[in-house]
Amino acid sequence: MTETPAALEMLKVSKSFPGTLAVNKVSFSVKAGEVHALVGENGAGKSTLMKILAGSYPDYTGEVRIKGKSVILHSPVTARENGIGMIYQELSLARPISVAENLLAGRLPLIKGTPLVNWKAVEKEAQSLLVRVGLERLDIRIPISEISQCEAQLVEIAKVLGSSPSVLVMDEPTSALSSAEVERLFGIIKQLKSQGIAIAYISHHLQEIFEIADSITVMRDGRHVTTCGINEVTSGKIVELMVGKNISEFYSPRQPVIGEESLRLEHITRYGFFHDINLAVRRGEILGVCGLAGAGRTELARSLVGVDPLDGGELYLEGKKITIRAMSEAIEKGIVYLTESRKTDGLALGLTVEDNSLACIIPLLSRGPFYSPRRNRKKVVELIKLLAIYPPQADLPIRNLSGGNQQKVLMAKWIAAAPRVMILDEPTRGVDIGAKMILHEAITGLAAKGTAVILFTSDLPEMSGLCDRVMIMRQGHIIGEIDKANISEGSLLLAANGEGEFVA
Repeated sequence: MTETPAALEMLKVSKSFPGTLAVNKVSFSVKAGEVHALVGENGAGKSTLMKILAGSYPDYTGEVRIKGKSVILHSPVTARENGIGMIYQELSLARPISVAENLLAGRLPLIKGTPLVNWKAVEKEAQSLLVRVGLERLDIRIPISEISQCEAQLVEIAKVLGSSPSVLVMDEPTSALSSAEVERLFGIIKQLKSQGIAIAYISHHLQEIFEIADSITVMRDGRHVTTCGINEVTSGKIVELMVGKNISEFYSPRQPVIGEESLRLEHITRYGFFHDINLAVRRGEILGVCGLAGAGRTELARSLVGVDPLDGGELYLEGKKITIRAMSEAIEKGIVYLTESRKTDGLALGLTVEDNSLACIIPLLSRGPFYSPRRNRKKVVELIKLLAIYPPQADLPIRNLSGGNQQKVLMAKWIAAAPRVMILDEPTRGVDIGAKMILHEAITGLAAKGTAVILFTSDLPEMSGLCDRVMIMRQGHIIGEIDKANISEGSLLLAANGEGEFVA
């Protein structure tokens, strides 16, 4: 009896970039109705492998087979024609246009015999796609810019499902989702499995992989390490295969030296987002702000550095009242903000690692009106070494780096500024375990040197492992505080939901 071929087979596939062999003779396959997890550190080659499958890198070597048939994927159009759907970590939605237009981008139905769009047909199909991801109440006429990041992630998934793929690649699909939306996504994945769709699932969240995957492949340094059933491996073993360290070493104990008050907020308000916020952070302290999606955390972070306006309240830096109307003023005062959207707000993708790393301190490194990049190369080399940025090339365009290494460059940019206060918004979202460890070491290193750190993160183990105190934020208000002795994933989750003994 002839065995049914896998829905997807990639055989000895390779892809090179200038100076880097990103994927080295990797074989990977997914059966129909299977979720196959693909894991590895940032830079391991997994996203490059999937972009080959999506037709983004036509100059690969090796063979790709879809349902046993050899195909050449020389463009995204070819990939879609062969039943391949790709959901990227960085959303591909056009923010100025409507939800409906995004869902049917490139295939808007026309009125028969005319070049005019059939808007009734657009609305009908768009609505049916939203039902598949549980967003039936979303107004399909509003632009993407007016919906939340969580909703946008689900719209992206619905958009790809509209092409009826037989092979679906999900690259960090939960990176912007709340816990309830993650459960909704897992329900969608189970439905797709029952329909015989093959799913390649990339994630750095091991608990997700053990919940949703049937099998797992580990990559490292562009090579295939192992493939096995999900029941044949433990999370500790996966970590060891990825980075060579045991997961128990992940959060090393800190002995913080906490000094005088650095930044204080009194009755800070932005109408409709957060109200009457009072908190203070001290030198050498890592203060967490915990809350569910929609609690107002990101909005608070942005307003503290002048990206968005404040409607009331006062800020004090080292006891002196300050006013911040723009990000440039915050930087001048020693307050920096690492945004959750590195590609949209944090980095200049067309510039190099060096340009991005030194962007905030060019005036300090110049002699009068003259700036010489060569003179400051030593500083960049130090930052590359400190954060293990790979490839370690100062002149490499930032867009050529993996997501985790881009995040390291974003951290390097703010470390170079020697801040008094660092505000971190999801600093390790979408990065692998190895990169996360390096970023954690950078954060604790800054605190050890006296920087006051405010950490906004939805990663509860991260908040529990790093923070000296945690403020609980819910529906735009601070509702309680948890001290170091009582911080745990359980206490944080209860408090974020408005429950537990630490809620005022």
